[in-house]
Amino acid sequence: MISTTLMNIFVLTALLSLFISSTTSFIVPHTTRVRAVARAVIRSNVPLQQPLQPLAASDTSNADVDVETLESVLMKVNSMGAVGMSKVESASTSEEVERVRLDYLGKKGQITKVMSLMRTLNADDKKALGAAVNEVKQKMEDVLSTKKDAVVNEELLAEMESERVDVTMPGIASRGVGHRHPLSMIIERATDTFVKLGYDTVTELEDSPEIESDYYCFEALNCPPDHPARDMQDSFYLTDPDGPEETYMLRTHTSAVQIHQMEKRKPPFRIVAPGRVYRRDDIDATHSMIFHQIEILAIEEKGKLTLGDLKGTVEYFLKQMFGPTIEVRFRGSFFPFTEPSMEVDVKFKGKWLEVLGCGMVDPRVLEKAGIDPEKFGGFAAGFGAERFAMVIHGISDIREFYNGDNRFLEQFPHFGDQGITAFLEGRVAEKKEENAAGAEEKQKKKKAEGGSAAQAAPASAEIDISKLDIRVGTVVKAWKHEEAEKLYCEEIDIGEDEPRLICSGLRNHMGLEELEGKRVLVLANLKARKMVGVPSHGMVLCAFTDDDSEVKLVEPAEGAPNGARVTVEGFEGEPATENQILKKKMLDKIMPKLKVNGDGVVAWDGVPLATEQGVVKSTMPGCSVG
Repeated sequence: MISTTLMNIFVLTALLSLFISSTTSFIVPHTTRVRAVARAVIRSNVPLQQPLQPLAASDTSNADVDVETLESVLMKVNSMGAVGMSKVESASTSEEVERVRLDYLGKKGQITKVMSLMRTLNADDKKALGAAVNEVKQKMEDVLSTKKDAVVNEELLAEMESERVDVTMPGIASRGVGHRHPLSMIIERATDTFVKLGYDTVTELEDSPEIESDYYCFEALNCPPDHPARDMQDSFYLTDPDGPEETYMLRTHTSAVQIHQMEKRKPPFRIVAPGRVYRRDDIDATHSMIFHQIEILAIEEKGKLTLGDLKGTVEYFLKQMFGPTIEVRFRGSFFPFTEPSMEVDVKFKGKWLEVLGCGMVDPRVLEKAGIDPEKFGGFAAGFGAERFAMVIHGISDIREFYNGDNRFLEQFPHFGDQGITAFLEGRVAEKKEENAAGAEEKQKKKKAEGGSAAQAAPASAEIDISKLDIRVGTVVKAWKHEEAEKLYCEEIDIGEDEPRLICSGLRNHMGLEELEGKRVLVLANLKARKMVGVPSHGMVLCAFTDDDSEVKLVEPAEGAPNGARVTVEGFEGEPATENQILKKKMLDKIMPKLKVNGDGVVAWDGVPLATEQGVVKSTMPGCSVG
């Protein structure tokens, strides 16, 4: 009976309020308005001190949402702040402090959620609520900062106490060799896998900047203006994204490198781009504001690269990373810059885990980068290095990667360069040693039968002289380097459309008149680099004494044309890419075996260098060549 009377009073009050406000133009249906008022009053548990303002025409979409008074919302905010600060004060560890921060100020925190109630308030009330929330957040952030400093200091003192060492005691033996960081091994392993497939690594600052414009991060990648990644709460903007000037930010992905390379290179090309990226995120066991991505991009003539090629490349890569028995599955997905798009999972230790995204490059992305989508096409893929490292090594907390604790690194002694498959499957990598022993036995047998060891290439040689692209050339023009007193600059014709510009340290060993018009050998598959400001693309081969007191050019056979490749019998493989030469440190493994024999013939591991016209010679027998 009492509840019925109260309800009657309430309905009369609500109808009276409706009647008084009828002179105002309402867009919201009256019955809906009454229900909203009723729900607000029932929930608020406080007298309705401030009448609700009429909703404007633009607010019709909110007609059916619950409406609360400003006073009730402010009471909730202040109450939340008081409870939150109380929890902060009672926290005893840095983890507890962080948990309270996330519960109240994180993206999904209680105080953060209060801001969603703004849609139920008019403009003036929105300002009042915003100011109140900011004030509570500031107070709580101050308390959190003070408390965190205090507990961190306490934890540090406790840790130091537990690790107290008596300095008068004898020293502790060294821990032994150092260990690679798991992230470094992941990135190197992944990059090397694609380099072996003919991809060039892109890491130079000018090609892979960490500060990017909105154009390269989003617009050129076909991301619409309302894409969630463009939100202020997800990206680190360095300039006002709504301002009139060009917008800059810390890059949110390495996909921006693809646009730079498509603008810079002429198809066909293939690149792999590892790099650091940044996202606004709450730091916890699985999230970080800084992490690493690796992107690949392959562009060829249209029709040469298909979805099947992409799937084959991805499967090969994942088997190199997770082992040859790993199961791989592809799922349809959506990315703005590829079409069709796929997400890729691997079945690791009995569970399907998402590890990367990929797809065929969207024609609109090609067009924005200045590549004709009617003539060229290709595919792209990207993945996070931290994700791979956490899955493969069973690391449960991403923060461990950045703590700099040697004890953490000691847990991961094996990876790519020490046999990843053996590590993952718990086997000892003995096959390589068995192969080497077998090859050695074959060599001994061949020698016993009277065979020539010098003329046969070692069967197990992975890196040999064939990896070097040595070409015959002629010095067209030579001059002194303006900034380096030991260098000459030369233009050398090696059979290409234009002469190569190469810098050589020959200034102290011969005059310009000896150099111009000279026939030389050029190591042509070296990456271009600046030598005291002058870009040099290649190396002129010379014989030299151990103390470098004498240096002379080696001489190709008479009649060998410019551009002719110098080869070694038994080592007729294809030359490596410029990137592979650098990444694999091939020169360190190949050049020590390149010498002038007693007959004045340049040889590698005893086998002469030659063109079809004859062998390469030098007037410095017994000397090294480089």
